[in-house]
Amino acid sequence: MNDFQPTVLIVDDTPANIQLLNGMLRGLYKVKAATSGEKALKIAHTEPRPDIILLDIMMPEMDGYEVCRQLKSSTYTAAIPVIFITAKAGVEDEQHGFSLGAVDYVTKPFNPDIVKTRVRTHLELYAQQQTLYAENKQLKQRIANKFCDYIEAEIVSILAAGESDGTEFKSTLRWNLHTDKADKKIENACLKTVAAFLNSDSGVLLVGVDDNGNILGLEQDGFASEDKLLLHWNSLLKSHIGIEFMQLIRSQINNFAGQRILLVQCLRSSKPVFFRRDNDEIFYVRTGNGTNQLKPSEVLAYLDQRES
Repeated sequence: MNDFQPTVLIVDDTPANIQLLNGMLRGLYKVKAATSGEKALKIAHTEPRPDIILLDIMMPEMDGYEVCRQLKSSTYTAAIPVIFITAKAGVEDEQHGFSLGAVDYVTKPFNPDIVKTRVRTHLELYAQQQTLYAENKQLKQRIANKFCDYIEAEIVSILAAGESDGTEFKSTLRWNLHTDKADKKIENACLKTVAAFLNSDSGVLLVGVDDNGNILGLEQDGFASEDKLLLHWNSLLKSHIGIEFMQLIRSQINNFAGQRILLVQCLRSSKPVFFRRDNDEIFYVRTGNGTNQLKPSEVLAYLDQRES
């Protein structure tokens, strides 16, 4: 028997509202409460963290919008779903809340059935996201020191989890979809990602996939064959990443969902890797789900920290 009960944090400066919501949810979930934004943030950063937060907007000192902004700006609490509980039901209010990262709204006066349904739905979605995150983390750990032969189910998991510090999607290898012609900037973006993965903790680049994880295929790049695409890509890697790092990169074309995608695995390099093009040498790393350039003064500090 599974005795696990998700934890709901109710944040409202009116005790009567907390009591009302607690009465609706008690028995189904573990319930915690906070009467201010400051207390809510403290609870959210304390283990065990809440699995969902019901957050009032109109509170003194720190309103719900600011609490939500701070929750979503912290890697420790960013994934926790936030449902606003409010009497403000205007379209602009809802849009503002969603832009801050809230997943839903429940309006006052509370309807018990609606409250329970919204909480249950978003807890289920949160649990699914956490499962995908854990699976993706396991996959990343597997490739940290060796290449993998991905099965289709694992690729599905990577696509579902989305872009992260160890995963990036690119729609094309060389074709600019806006100008409808080949563009070195598109190639550079792929090469920078590879350099960043090598300088960080490994990663997987999927080409032929849009930002949302939808398969586009490789046809738009216009190569006559898969061999010519790989020949072109490997030539770029040798020229702009370096022949000495080719042993840490494995590129292969996978057939998936009726489309071809380029899957590039990058292992962690023990030496600094610079992206070289047009007489420049630039050092890139992964930060969150993005690739960032470090200033020369930052490179040594980063390398020291990486090896510590």
